[in-house]
Amino acid sequence: MQQPQIWHYGLVARAHAELWTQDGPETAYYKKLIETSGQPALDLGCGGGRLLLRFLQAGLDVDGCDYSEDMLAVSKERSAKEGFSPRLYAQAMHELDLPRRYMTIVACGVIGLGGEHRLTMQAMQRCYEHLRPGGTFAFNYTVRWNDPPAWLARLPQYRQAEPEEWPASSERQHLVDGMELELAARTLKTDPLENVATRQMRARLWHEGVLIKEEVHTQRAEDFTKNELVLMLERAGFNDIQIFGDFSDEPATADHHELIFICRK
Repeated sequence: MQQPQIWHYGLVARAHAELWTQDGPETAYYKKLIETSGQPALDLGCGGGRLLLRFLQAGLDVDGCDYSEDMLAVSKERSAKEGFSPRLYAQAMHELDLPRRYMTIVACGVIGLGGEHRLTMQAMQRCYEHLRPGGTFAFNYTVRWNDPPAWLARLPQYRQAEPEEWPASSERQHLVDGMELELAARTLKTDPLENVATRQMRARLWHEGVLIKEEVHTQRAEDFTKNELVLMLERAGFNDIQIFGDFSDEPATADHHELIFICRK
């Protein structure tokens, strides 16, 4: 069985630390969920701590866990600057083995990353085992059918044109030390039979017009239907499964871009 394949390392982790720091609706949504569903809580796939830091600032008892040690280093540094020292664990979701049991586990934007359906199933089972009785597991899943390029990539004429070429150039963004970071992504392969897409992220670090470093990281991402995810949750033992749309209290519809799954042990 393969391990999860993600691209959150090196310069991509640095992009999360310095460039992708804006709060979205998910921050307030999961904060409220933790407050109402109970603590202690686990931010599963916490990455660079974008949400975790907001939870800590609100006085919540939240641990963090991520597969990428590079991302955890970002989270640790960011938390330390604010005077926090959260418990951080470097583990894959499907191998979750933590000392605490939680009332709430949230997983923001990470279900399906890694490209192995069996690992996602195991991750749900591990989440179930790490919850206290009556505990809540919540995650969001970005649907592909409202993303035309991702959806059309399944068609034969588009699959046969893969892998895509790298763009000749892309925008460079300024970092705090005066360097510039250039990021570009491309699709290597789309497999509709397995419902998995394989993509690459190229990161280039520039200084005064000189290329200092280049990294290429590969990520596999799974595609699920709503009912597939429900069946996986039920098989893991969860019940009272509710599905909302776009970080709201509205029941999910096909027009929503984010499906929010909330279930209980």
